[in-house]
Amino acid sequence: MTDDSKSENIFKPLDHSRLKNFFKYCSDDEKVINGMFKEHQIRFTQPAALNDPLEFNPIIRFKQSKGKYTNYIFDGIAFPSDEIRIRHQLIERQLNNFGILSLTNIPDCFDMWSRYANGHRGFLIELKSDFFKHPFMMSKDGKEYEVRKVEYVDEYAVNIDELVDEHGLIPFADFNEQTFFTKTSRWRYEEEYRMVRRLSDNTNWQRLKNRAHRDRKVYLFDFSLDCIVSVTFGACMSLENKEKIIEACRGSGINFLQAIIIRDQNDKFNRPANVKLVKAESFPDLKRMGDIGMFFEQKFIEERRKPAVKIKELNELPYYADDEEWISQYYKDKKSKQTNRPTSSIE
Repeated sequence: MTDDSKSENIFKPLDHSRLKNFFKYCSDDEKVINGMFKEHQIRFTQPAALNDPLEFNPIIRFKQSKGKYTNYIFDGIAFPSDEIRIRHQLIERQLNNFGILSLTNIPDCFDMWSRYANGHRGFLIELKSDFFKHPFMMSKDGKEYEVRKVEYVDEYAVNIDELVDEHGLIPFADFNEQTFFTKTSRWRYEEEYRMVRRLSDNTNWQRLKNRAHRDRKVYLFDFSLDCIVSVTFGACMSLENKEKIIEACRGSGINFLQAIIIRDQNDKFNRPANVKLVKAESFPDLKRMGDIGMFFEQKFIEERRKPAVKIKELNELPYYADDEEWISQYYKDKKSKQTNRPTSSIE
């Protein structure tokens, strides 16, 4: 990430085409923060545990659908339809075997900050473009898992007849290829990339005895801070969590950014409020504002680009006459803290 907070085009949206790294939105849950930055682990999520119920659950199409949805009974025993049989053998047998790491190349999407970062309280990690080459990201036998862009379609469906090979079988690899990297067009704005790996890479993973059940356990994989370029704090992230992450990353060379919300500026979808990422050190008063929320107007940011006006007396403040008592007390409190407290790592 490059910082353009001092450029003339401070309100210009980020040019996503130049961003080659990957981004992941993360919750402010204590387990997520401690897991990633202290225990150095990251979750690969099963399709059944994702927020889209259609994940790995497409429409199954047949060239000739007649009779494919018919249920049968023989000698008092119920037999499923051909559609259910294929869905069970193709999907349910595979569903619990894989985990997904969902990524994007859009770091300033208001909706994704809301949905995946707990209402802008979480954080965003920027991963190196070749993070998947790190040994922790590879399979047990040392093979790389490809990071691929998701294809968005209006109809999330698979034509079974087109997948059948010359032996009349449906290769799992071909089916997985279609279903894991395809989503409905309702999610198009996320511009998702994915890394899909086998959960069997995790020593704690065990195949479910009842394969009709969906495995929703949490599987964490070894992860290295060496994969991270930067961490961006959400506009509503608590000061406590910011300091916790900074301390855990000390000496790692990771850059820290702060997401701010510009109230009176539309985003790239022309919707109200825009998210902008700036270097954390651009806010020397970050500690004071940490738990309040980073919300501003365009005029405020424009004024911040100008040097502070030095005054010789408190009564030179333009609002001094309106609140003299509060100003005097504010000055005393700040002066006392400035003298007595240790320097914060975040200021």
